[in-house]
Amino acid sequence: MVAVLTNPSEEEYLEMTGEPFYEKWPEGLEVEVERVNFFLFSAYTPVVAGEHGITHLGVYGGFFQISNGQFDYPSWLEILN
Repeated sequence: MVAVLTNPSEEEYLEMTGEPFYEKWPEGLEVEVERVNFFLFSAYTPVVAGEHGITHLGVYGGFFQISNGQFDYPSWLEILN
């Protein structure tokens, strides 16, 4: 139950990355945050121009890096997404 109540939100993810991280990119470049929600935890990945960035696992109110960035999207998330 504690994990569900402390599952970080997308707003908390944006604050952790240095809000707003997407303003650093050239205008017209499509930037979004992909969120995969599992109720107990969530995974957040910035997607810039169709390329996945560093994936963070949000659990118990914190974020933990689980990939190294471009072309290193966790394969177990592909299955669940």
